[in-house]
Amino acid sequence: MFKRLVLLYFILMGPIVLADETRSGSRYFLMFGIGYQSDLGGIGPLITTGGLESAVYVPNSEGTGSLKPQTAIYSERSLQSLNDTTLGFVGVNANGQMNGLNLNLGYEVEGIFGLEMLFARMNINYTKKISGGYTSSTVAGYKWLEQEWDYTAVTIPGYLGYKIYNKNKSSGLYAGFGMNYFRGGWTFSGTIDGDTIALAFPGLVGPGGQFLNDAPSPSIIYENAKFLVNGFGFNWLVGIQTQISSRGFLFFEMETILAANMGKAYTKSIGGTFALSPYPAFPVLVGGDTYRIGYKISL
Repeated sequence: MFKRLVLLYFILMGPIVLADETRSGSRYFLMFGIGYQSDLGGIGPLITTGGLESAVYVPNSEGTGSLKPQTAIYSERSLQSLNDTTLGFVGVNANGQMNGLNLNLGYEVEGIFGLEMLFARMNINYTKKISGGYTSSTVAGYKWLEQEWDYTAVTIPGYLGYKIYNKNKSSGLYAGFGMNYFRGGWTFSGTIDGDTIALAFPGLVGPGGQFLNDAPSPSIIYENAKFLVNGFGFNWLVGIQTQISSRGFLFFEMETILAANMGKAYTKSIGGTFALSPYPAFPVLVGGDTYRIGYKISL
């Protein structure tokens, strides 16, 4: 039922945005924008502080007879703590959460339904990771861990909104609400070689050792799990625009895309299969808050 309502929404939005030229007093704009989005996929806490436990349990190193899970994904905080306590014997290179660049193309009509203050807009947004999302660690110089995250998403939001102009219509405030189609997600790739450090430093590092005794065994080697989703969601934006030429406007806006679904991947390494499962599932957020600057030209 929800998908039918969304489809009806886009069917109605298309004629409004693309064929409203028959209405007198309407204005039409082609727009381009570039924006910044932080914490792509909403997995910043997973990368930096949380990590992820493995599905494999091993005896507790304290000899109490209890079991504890190995670690499937190491948080940067835990590795940094080990770096500090071992005086660099366990090294770490931490780059934090993923942050992305957002490219925007859109078409906008002002004065819909014969009301000058109302506007309709259709956009297409492309978001790609440009920083963060990479963690590595060494033991006595050997790179035993490399975790890399990537993110790509395309969203197509439609808007109905309201604008308030100054007296000569050179500057204005606006806000809009609508629905979107989304497609994208994030990938996790890399290596966590618990077996090699255990063999190199028996009883000291790796499974059964004093440090990193929760490292996965069998090792996770060249894993590449892709969690991709698609569907429909909601969105809204607020912004300001000001005229800088006879036909051109500079605009600043904040756009929020609410779009999420359950992503399903399949693991490619033996260690990944044991640690995560052959077909792991994870909630995937596509969207978030984008802060954008752009240019729109009157047609």
